[in-house]
Amino acid sequence: MPATELPTAPTEAPKGPVIELIPLGQNLARVVLTISNQGSLARFQQELQTLGQHFGRIQQLQQRIQVALTTVERDALTKVGEAEIKDFNEKDAVFAKVWGFNVPAVANRQATFVNTALRLFAVISDEEAAKARSSADFKEEQLVIRGDRRLLQTAEIRGLDLVVQFEQFAKVLQARRDAAVQLTELLKRAEKDEDKTRIQAQLDQTVELLSKGNKEMAESVGYSITHNYEVEVLEAKFVILLSQEEVNQVQGLIANAQQQQAVAAAPVVEMPKLEKKADKKN
Repeated sequence: MPATELPTAPTEAPKGPVIELIPLGQNLARVVLTISNQGSLARFQQELQTLGQHFGRIQQLQQRIQVALTTVERDALTKVGEAEIKDFNEKDAVFAKVWGFNVPAVANRQATFVNTALRLFAVISDEEAAKARSSADFKEEQLVIRGDRRLLQTAEIRGLDLVVQFEQFAKVLQARRDAAVQLTELLKRAEKDEDKTRIQAQLDQTVELLSKGNKEMAESVGYSITHNYEVEVLEAKFVILLSQEEVNQVQGLIANAQQQQAVAAAPVVEMPKLEKKADKKN
């Protein structure tokens, strides 16, 4: 490969045997990789980040080569570029064998990780750990000791929709708790009666909403703002956001597939068969 050429980045998303699409807000994303192991997830993130940064350095080097003012500078940068590209291509080939796609395919695209399965652990006290153990349905694996912390598994949340709902509502609860703290401080500093009345009304409403939401979360997944939590990712998907052109292509493919299914499901209409008339005898 000439030193002034970058590793070729495919214009399309990486292709695989199955195309999995998921909605992300107003966008549509294509799943590039699904990982269901924490160790593998950490390794993948590290390798992707390292190679992504390497690819970025090569792009910057390419730009410097193009604007070099002297032949000496250009030749020196080109020599460096040859070594960088050779090193990158070797590492990228290994990455592709392990993870199923090349880094240039996603390096210049909007990409992100989407959690699709979580395990929640509440940080609890010794007393709470003893109380949990006394429960009839307690299982020892639910209690995890990490350093000087005791963690109690409260729930597993599986499925993109449920994970998104949990993460969004957890943020809402945190926001309500922060608002309650701020309103409490404002109430302490308020001097006028009308200000105290107004702030107290807002505080009462916020606390009511906070208590209601906290109760619902505690009953559904054992999550409460009274505890700190650790979240263990059980499954995550690495996705790339599709451009509008790609979305249009997907919609066209779906429309064609639906049309073909409709045609295949339509009842077969046979041509009417004519009865053969007997020959007239003279």
